[in-house]
Amino acid sequence: MNEITSKNTVLVTTSLFDNNNSISAKRREHLKNIMSKYNIPIFFANGIKIKNKQNYLYILSYILQQRFVNFKKTNLDYGIICDDDFHPHSNFLEELNTTVSLLPAGWRSLHLCPGYLWGRKFRRCIEPGNLDPENNIDDLEYDISGRFFINCNGIKWSKKEIWLGGPIAILVNKNNVDSLLNDFINYYNKSPQPNDVILTKILTNNDYVCRSPQLGYENEQGNSTFNI
Repeated sequence: MNEITSKNTVLVTTSLFDNNNSISAKRREHLKNIMSKYNIPIFFANGIKIKNKQNYLYILSYILQQRFVNFKKTNLDYGIICDDDFHPHSNFLEELNTTVSLLPAGWRSLHLCPGYLWGRKFRRCIEPGNLDPENNIDDLEYDISGRFFINCNGIKWSKKEIWLGGPIAILVNKNNVDSLLNDFINYYNKSPQPNDVILTKILTNNDYVCRSPQLGYENEQGNSTFNI
């Protein structure tokens, strides 16, 4: 496997460029500043302001799909597909490469820091990294290294309500981005649900989820950017 570097990786997210949206501006600056040490390029797509609940699921789905599409348009091998409130581990690139080096060849995705696993409900952590699950996860299989969960089953994870958001942050292998995107679109078309729920329900044995360390957490910069 190639090492993940600034030469073969892009971070793709979405931001609201409305002059009145100070939270979005703070998130962009924060993400640019904190990722600058790794020199990984960031692609900020234009977001869509959500004005009513009727459009909520559709717009969120469209935004996430566009992140995948924007990654596909690059000639880079790896994409970090994330929400703009993603805050990476302080030693992000080294820890990421250590985890990815242990994944089997042909892996599809690696979820970096689901809120359920770092304890979004409790917010006890002051730095990303610690595994602090919101409920019991003793029945989830993980690699001997302890770094990531294996045999991730969408049905099992859904029953435990381990939704893969808070924030959405996924490392995607370009070789398998079409598979992931198609699975997401097909599930949404069949049963429109929040993005993090669908990402859980389409988990396969070729998708992995960080365990310890968690490679980030959610930093909203003060508030939500949704105007529902």
